[in-house]
Amino acid sequence: MGEMPSGKITLGRYMWERIHQIGVDTIFGVPGDFNLQFLDSLFHIDGLKWTGNQNELNAAYAADGYARVKGVPGCFVTTHGVGELSALNGIAGSMSEQVKIIHVVGQTTRAMQKNHMMIHHSIGNKPDHQIYNKASAGLRYAAAELWDIETAPAEIDRVIRECFLKSGPVYIFLPLDLSSEQVDASLLDKPINTEPDVNKAAQEKAVKAITDALQEAKRPTVLVDAWTQRFAAVQEAAALVRKLNVPFFSANMGKGVVDESEEMYVGVWNGEVSTPGLKEVAKAADLVITLGYIPCDTNAAGFSRKISDSTTIHINPHDVVVLGTTYPNTSIKSLLAALTSALPSTPTHTIPKPTLPRPRTPLDHAATHLTQSFLWPAIENFLRAGDCIVGETGTSNFGLCDITFPPRTRFITQIYYGSIGYATAATLGVECARLELSSSHSSAEESGRTVLITGDGSMALTIQEIGTMIREKHKSVIFVINNAGYTVERLIWGARQPYNDIVPTSYAHLLPLYHHPAPESSFHRVTTKEELTAVLAKKELQSPEHLQLVELVLDKLDTSWRLGTQLAWRSEEHRKYLTDEGFVDTYGGWGLEGSAGGDVKWS
Repeated sequence: MGEMPSGKITLGRYMWERIHQIGVDTIFGVPGDFNLQFLDSLFHIDGLKWTGNQNELNAAYAADGYARVKGVPGCFVTTHGVGELSALNGIAGSMSEQVKIIHVVGQTTRAMQKNHMMIHHSIGNKPDHQIYNKASAGLRYAAAELWDIETAPAEIDRVIRECFLKSGPVYIFLPLDLSSEQVDASLLDKPINTEPDVNKAAQEKAVKAITDALQEAKRPTVLVDAWTQRFAAVQEAAALVRKLNVPFFSANMGKGVVDESEEMYVGVWNGEVSTPGLKEVAKAADLVITLGYIPCDTNAAGFSRKISDSTTIHINPHDVVVLGTTYPNTSIKSLLAALTSALPSTPTHTIPKPTLPRPRTPLDHAATHLTQSFLWPAIENFLRAGDCIVGETGTSNFGLCDITFPPRTRFITQIYYGSIGYATAATLGVECARLELSSSHSSAEESGRTVLITGDGSMALTIQEIGTMIREKHKSVIFVINNAGYTVERLIWGARQPYNDIVPTSYAHLLPLYHHPAPESSFHRVTTKEELTAVLAKKELQSPEHLQLVELVLDKLDTSWRLGTQLAWRSEEHRKYLTDEGFVDTYGGWGLEGSAGGDVKWS
């Protein structure tokens, strides 16, 4: 390759240095012949690590999990065509859920592209090598389609900045021959500005409108949601709810964004699918302030959380809507800080934290076998401060939304896009990020664990990434709910149809398959309540030295009450279907007061 002239570096190294400068310490991906050479330069950068994945989709999921925890882009690498297309579903999930991702694609050389050469991974007799680039156009915010060495460094910088501003996927398309061309190393001296430009005048107008509305309100409340976290406004949101000192709630996706140990936290407000007394408290508010709100069906109990624009302030990532009037050109992070500063030092409102009714007693409380109603309170007691909790779409997510998290909990779930299998592969990235953060924080941060709770059907899609976790010596605790198939789908339709069954799996063989160092003491199978209590108390789970796998055997018609209730809410016909098919009705009446009230036709 020749000796590098003084003051010069390859474009490939420039790209990795820039990505490392913004706080990325782990690169995920799958090698291929059009990225191998510039992957080498990654290993010359102190503090930057390669973690290879079992396939490109898993790499995209892992990068997504990494980004959600660390607050910087997750980055992964694929090769031209076959690799980049395999990752598209993961990229779509990151686009849907506003997760910062940098996808680096190693492309064929510029000569190959100009001459339409029939290089492997191409299509047709005169292939357009950029056809795959076009496939991802609607699933990204920006792309650096690198071709000219003179403009390439600036293009890399541009898309990295866009990744932060838009909080979503960006692409870097790097032809293999261009990656070895040289640029001035001094270009690295000027940091990339990742902060949004703040329109002070627009921000001041929005803050005044909000404070005026607060002055008029008698019973304001706050609903915290996940866009707050995606746009790096977690600390600002916490400061705001403390200064307002009014009861506040979270949405499903917003759990843990502001600590649930905060004095005025009430619980998850999930429309009609809320714990007794909670929705009544929320509905009694005469002003609702939403922070980073995501009103999708899975985050709003089938659209049953009704919020009127006439009594709501929506503080969104890029604008504010106050009682129906939009104030554009704002940035949620700086706006929340400005709003908190503008509030009086003594809270305007004196609203006591509501006292909710005591928890209900499940109808199956006397059962000795493991039940969903017993599982989730047990998990609540198992969790501790600093844990990262990954919940798969479906039963796991709805169960986790029924418990209270300890301080400094990070909750990772993908229920808007809802690609099953996401959680297992994302757990790899979550643990990488957690370890990086804990290495630079206090011992209290280090006490946390990464805890995955997923279903058997979901895990089957990405199960091979557990091998990567074992190779990387991760100590995550993985709970897999073995209930013989796709429970969410059974609840929706076809309770006993074979299409909702999955291939039976012997989970005891999984750890030895991937050369786990202590498989006998790290696999735990649970069929009863007594067994679960004993397993959760084991030192192997409390302070794991290796990855732990816990198989939770549950009945296939048992589910978390929130999931059953949300589906029963759809219609009286669906409520009857759930009863007739014999699904477990945890509290009776499917947790509904009166008749089902959904106003969306689902089929």
